[in-house]
Amino acid sequence: MNALDSELQQRLESIWRHFRGVKRRLLYVLVAFGVGASLTWSFHETVFGWLLAPARNNLSATGPPIFTSPTEMFGLTVRLSMWGGGVVAFPVLVFHVCRFLSPLFGPQQRRFVALFLPSAFVFYLAGVAFAYFVLLPTGLSFLLRFGTNIATPMIRISEYMDLAKAMIFWLGVVFELPLAMFLLAKLKLVSWQRFKGFRRYVPVTAYILSALITPTFDTVNQTLVAVPIILLFEAGVGLAWLTR
Repeated sequence: MNALDSELQQRLESIWRHFRGVKRRLLYVLVAFGVGASLTWSFHETVFGWLLAPARNNLSATGPPIFTSPTEMFGLTVRLSMWGGGVVAFPVLVFHVCRFLSPLFGPQQRRFVALFLPSAFVFYLAGVAFAYFVLLPTGLSFLLRFGTNIATPMIRISEYMDLAKAMIFWLGVVFELPLAMFLLAKLKLVSWQRFKGFRRYVPVTAYILSALITPTFDTVNQTLVAVPIILLFEAGVGLAWLTR
């Protein structure tokens, strides 16, 4: 009986230590979120300036965008601060999840995670950079010049920010395509030969995705998104081939 009580006590202590570790890691994530949100709130004018730069002061007749509600700018700044907190907290969350699960991994799996996560971060940043420096300026230039001889653009800042954040986020996700294909091949869920068989459908699928992502339906902007998707798929086929 004493042996059973001792074993039960040891299990409870192990569970409690495990729970305390989880609480500590969650605290780190919350602190990172608070730091990111606070910094974004403190420097919100600078952050707004960065996000508005691709529009090149063409959102209204006076240059900057407009707001039509007394609470619109305050609410938008709060949401932007939450986004800033999430941007800072997400890498911290991924790091602690990997550290938490690391005892379940063998040496080979740990090396794979150590290479995969930084690569995913780099690919996502590449998608963000493409959206910010190429897609947003080009798409907005077409949209804001089309029909200006008929009407004058007066774009609300909340509408522009929603568009900019959506395009930046989804282009970052799209640029993860090669790594996703590599992971599927590594897990032996889809072979690289099967990916090669999908090539005939890639151009059509790329243009459908570009129509969903881009704010315009003109051929130029859709091609700006479709061509990188096709190239990313080919890169994914190459990475899948390496898993042999």
